[in-house]
Amino acid sequence: MWILGVDIGTTSLKMAVFQREGDALRPVGQFSQSYEVNVYHDGLYGDIEPDKWKEAFRAGCRTMAGTLADVDVIALSGTTPGLTAMDERGEALYPAILMLDQRSRLQAQRIIDTVGLDTLLQTTANVPVAGGCSLASILWLRDHEPDVFARTHKFGHSNTYFAHWLTGTWALDPSSASLTALYNTTRNDCTWNADIAGAFDLPLDRLPQLVPAHTSVGRVHASLARELGLAKEPHVLIGGNDAVLAAYSVGVQSPGQIVNVNGTCEITLVCLPECLPSSHYNVRAHVLPGRWLTLHVMNAGGKALEWFKSVFCTEMTDADFYDRFLPQALDAWLDRDSHVTYTPYLMGSRYSQQPLKAELLGLTQTTTREEILAAIVRGLCHYQANHLHEIETRVPLDTTIHLTGGAVNEALIRAKRRWLRDAGYVHEEESSVRGAALLARLWAP
Repeated sequence: MWILGVDIGTTSLKMAVFQREGDALRPVGQFSQSYEVNVYHDGLYGDIEPDKWKEAFRAGCRTMAGTLADVDVIALSGTTPGLTAMDERGEALYPAILMLDQRSRLQAQRIIDTVGLDTLLQTTANVPVAGGCSLASILWLRDHEPDVFARTHKFGHSNTYFAHWLTGTWALDPSSASLTALYNTTRNDCTWNADIAGAFDLPLDRLPQLVPAHTSVGRVHASLARELGLAKEPHVLIGGNDAVLAAYSVGVQSPGQIVNVNGTCEITLVCLPECLPSSHYNVRAHVLPGRWLTLHVMNAGGKALEWFKSVFCTEMTDADFYDRFLPQALDAWLDRDSHVTYTPYLMGSRYSQQPLKAELLGLTQTTTREEILAAIVRGLCHYQANHLHEIETRVPLDTTIHLTGGAVNEALIRAKRRWLRDAGYVHEEESSVRGAALLARLWAP
């Protein structure tokens, strides 16, 4: 079996072809293309035109033309929430609203006031917040873009949009639906919560069908397959949330196992034996039955390093910054006291109704850019360390932390061991794509 994994990420789309050999996957080829995210209105709005996802996929198909002929299955991974309003043909009527978006704070509070926080935690396992809650974004569209809301046939996420383009089927998986404020995450039984939807006059037929992550939602249309250079008409697995699939790819399936994802966002996930909701973190359904994952998100993880470089190190190339300057700065301050502190909300917080912002405190005329960079990394580590401290009061934690994502290097691993948790660290590459491809092991043609 030949499998094409596709990760519709926040700032880039990644593709990789694998050949399945038993339970193992042998990589055959890969592709990545970045795209711009729209951040505007003083950083409160964050969205992207879904056509950019299609354009990147088409570019990947052209680049990987020599390896696509034998693909039997396409498996999806997606950034979520990436709330997309679509017409009957599956065309996006409005940019996809991303998790870093902050426009729907009032709507998120309205959900809490209407349904009640305890009920939301007991059923959906998550507190609605702007950007991180699909229902809040849907209500914002109804309030501010009534024409878009009225014309919308289905509200879905990035994998809904992509799967419909490829197959014509409307679908969504539990790991992606977990943060909608409309999914019964605690039960995790592939059902929407009719009571919550009804409280906001949202008919359930405006939501996609819920299916397990490894489900094939159909084959790629014959004409589209030919256009994309696919010799066959591959099945399309709906897939799941990119962070959950990153965890799945490195074998996180037992309670207490940990994965730390380092991309545009930094996310720490801990595998749970039961749904343990909290107002301090998100909970997502795993792609495996009987398991859930905490999702503790810092919206600006790797993005904070990019920001620092763009402000303080404009004369450096990316190689100079990440390969030379960053390691030197971190190693110089790993064991030194510093009064510089960083509050890490450069792109807000998923867990606050207020538009939190980042702060650098304790600066003096002797503060160097190296010390500031070390403080930023230390602040990010402490943020995730607090999550692990909370979880280990309820679930014994593993002594190994799996690291994934493009923002990881040896210097950051040393910093995480010092400031996040003294543990063994194992670095994995391109895991969301591989996690999507691994779903083919659960799929029976």
